[in-house]
Amino acid sequence: MSRTASDAVAAFADVVYADQQWVDAEFAELVATSFGEPPAPPPPAPPQVPPLPGTPPPPRSQRPVPGPAVLVFPAVGPARGRQRSPPPRPRAARPAAAPGR
Repeated sequence: MSRTASDAVAAFADVVYADQQWVDAEFAELVATSFGEPPAPPPPAPPQVPPLPGTPPPPRSQRPVPGPAVLVFPAVGPARGRQRSPPPRPRAARPAAAPGR
């Protein structure tokens, strides 16, 4: 008696699912092993208290001030001409006109 692969898979599934308590216990063990405890929550953000009226603002950072935004375009010229569209589709040949018309 020969069995096909699908018959073997079905027989295996029948054996496994025959004991639902065992399936539940195995699943719970896999989940517990894989995930463990949830991550700790992040620490709270520090409070942001507005400065009292009349208090000078904090000193500015020593970073250089960014300059104006510059748009960079590709070079234009004989080596790099403008982008072209694809060539037009070739037209179908027109049938010859009937003589005498």
